[in-house]
Amino acid sequence: MAPFIPSESYIIVAKWLIIFPIKKGQRLIINHSKYGLIIKTVAVVDKNGFVWSRGESKGSITIEEIGPVEKRQILGRVISVFKPEVY
Repeated sequence: MAPFIPSESYIIVAKWLIIFPIKKGQRLIINHSKYGLIIKTVAVVDKNGFVWSRGESKGSITIEEIGPVEKRQILGRVISVFKPEVY
């Protein structure tokens, strides 16, 4: 998720926020069947309720590679990022 979440950052995820509608632009932590735990940005929620997401960096896996995600696979919404200090 670089540049939004640089390496060695800490994140706070709120599980309870997934009770609200998922919207484009939100960052979610997803339990993906192929990629494991991933943090991605919502690109679109389709008419069937599936969430399609994308990465923030050029080297990220594509929307098509991630594929549609069911709401049960979403573990929470990223609410805060603590980036490492640069000295």
